[in-house]
Amino acid sequence: MPSAYRPERQPDFASFPDTTPIVIDNGASTFRIGWAGEEEPRVAFRNIVQRPRHRSSGETVTVVGDNDPALMKYFDCTRSVIRSPFDDDVVYQFEYMEYILDYAFDRLGATSEVGHPILMTECECNPSFSRARMSELLFETYGVPSIAFGIDDAFSYKYNQKLGNCGEDGLAISCEHGTCHVVPFLKGQPVLEACCRTNIGGFHITDFLRQLLSLKYPYHSASITWEKAEELKKEHCYVALDYMSELQIFKLKEKKKQILLKTTTEGRMRAKQRRAEEEALREKQEEERPEAVQQTPEPPKARILTAEDYRISIGIERFRCPEILFQPGMIGIDQAGIDEMVSISLRRLMENESVKERICQSILVTGGCSLIPGMIPRLESGIRQFRPYLAPLRLVRAADPLLDAWRGAAAFAASSRFGRQTFSLADYREHGENLFHRYNIVYSL
Repeated sequence: MPSAYRPERQPDFASFPDTTPIVIDNGASTFRIGWAGEEEPRVAFRNIVQRPRHRSSGETVTVVGDNDPALMKYFDCTRSVIRSPFDDDVVYQFEYMEYILDYAFDRLGATSEVGHPILMTECECNPSFSRARMSELLFETYGVPSIAFGIDDAFSYKYNQKLGNCGEDGLAISCEHGTCHVVPFLKGQPVLEACCRTNIGGFHITDFLRQLLSLKYPYHSASITWEKAEELKKEHCYVALDYMSELQIFKLKEKKKQILLKTTTEGRMRAKQRRAEEEALREKQEEERPEAVQQTPEPPKARILTAEDYRISIGIERFRCPEILFQPGMIGIDQAGIDEMVSISLRRLMENESVKERICQSILVTGGCSLIPGMIPRLESGIRQFRPYLAPLRLVRAADPLLDAWRGAAAFAASSRFGRQTFSLADYREHGENLFHRYNIVYSL
């Protein structure tokens, strides 16, 4: 487990002055919270809520994040439904969001009111309704003095720009838990009018893998849980450079396997038939002998279960499941793949070809799905099909696709410009939701 995942309660909350901002990366998969200016979040956990029952008394409790092994002894978490405050990448269930924030601030060390400015990440073009409800929750429940919202992909891009991985003009491809986004950048700022989104992400890859394995091994369907499928995805899945060629390779392998099985099966059947004939002849000879003694037949022996009975084989599923990022139609979603979204985003930019060439030389790939082996070469191959012949193209993976968004937000919150990018409770009460129609921060580290 990474060092950033420290769910224990932090003891130094009171040592930070009230002006130190708290940075929250509110991801659909993982919730991260920490202090501005630090390199690692203090607390990180899965952004989910469960309500298991006590095994003996039937009492129901609320559990946030991953299942605690100590809690599993007393509460039945296997039958509780996992709830998320997100619908794709937008927060809608604020009842669950309040449980998550309660747990996060408690783990950070807060005892009553938080009393610190908040910087929270959000998705591109987040609806004003979601922003307003989140602001109301933070202001009214936790006594937050001021809030700022920023796009997680923009923070990740700016952090990698600071490291020298990408330029001022470029493009961010974010493959996240529930969605994928393509965001172009001009002069260091995101161009939201040209961004693209598709409703496919790591969750859909895991769910597709679980469905395929359940169909392939129906007698193991109860043991192929979502968590097990997620583990198999991280360990074995990869992105094929050429999907159809990879299918042909597996088709040839399967054909050779079938021929071998057929040959060995026929030989095995002939040997079994020969043994049966010899056994029948021997029994006939024994019956013809007058001194033959009637013997009690032995009961049939039970077959001993081996490791093969509990083993599943993953073949074509290894690259078939990640392929839905490039061909969403495989799971019935009529949307563009992430390589095609880059072409659409570039067409939406009202810039000349020289600017687009400069953008294509600074493409940053971030998000958890970018860690799947083969993702960068496949993206480069797909994007080249939409670009002119011999046009320059450069793709680079983020320094840390999982934590760079939080680190960029922490660096932004520690800068001197952060105070001018926030809004207070008085501003929210004066303008209401109209405040968010024109609210937009300037990203600078």
